[in-house]
Amino acid sequence: MNNQTYVRDMLRVVSYARVSTGAQAQSGLSTDAQHQAVGREARLRGWQVAERITDDAVSGTVPAQRRPKLAAALDRLARGRLDVLAVARSDRLARSLLELLHLHERAQDEGWALVALDLPVGIAGPEGRLFIGLRGLVAEFEAAMARARTTDALAVVRSRGVRLGRPSRHGEATKELAARRRAEGASHGQIAAELTSLGIPTPTGKTVWTRSSAQSLLRTAAHDAAACARAEAHRKAHGFPGDTDTPPRQAA
Repeated sequence: MNNQTYVRDMLRVVSYARVSTGAQAQSGLSTDAQHQAVGREARLRGWQVAERITDDAVSGTVPAQRRPKLAAALDRLARGRLDVLAVARSDRLARSLLELLHLHERAQDEGWALVALDLPVGIAGPEGRLFIGLRGLVAEFEAAMARARTTDALAVVRSRGVRLGRPSRHGEATKELAARRRAEGASHGQIAAELTSLGIPTPTGKTVWTRSSAQSLLRTAAHDAAACARAEAHRKAHGFPGDTDTPPRQAA
């Protein structure tokens, strides 16, 4: 066995896997598949998978240094305790072109190898930078398209009168009280002070209401009133039961 083969056989690999959503993290199927792909490639190359690390429900737009597990692995690579950082796909590392290029340059500077199974073998040097740049552009495009689809879907939901975000924790009585005091000319600050004096907690459980929290409550009350008005108009337009203008049929 020559020295080159010996070094290759002794390479210590850290397999990194990442999923973006909680559902993917809970199933564990996607991350297992990623690690298995890296494991198969490592066996083909005669490498040893020394570590397997997984980031669950972490966006690819989060920089590597803000992912504790990946940051710790990068530190061990820099110290020479590991030799290869391997991923099933380059977008598992990052969906940012700049982040991918940064990791590529860091591997070059610190003397460890970056292996992505969707990129050609041996991505060091200018050729590697070119391939990573192209793959990074694709990853950024895919992420932008996903955000655009989400934004479009949310716009459609909002256009249907659906309230997004955290449900209100206040009953109708609290909303009606705030709306009535506002109609009587009370300022947001006065409404906040009155709610505080009545001992009604804020949506976050605090005991003191602020002007902004009172405004938020009033917006919720206004939204609920508008939704009720739309529902009532829909019932009247389609003649559904419950129309207040339709008198009940008298028994013969």
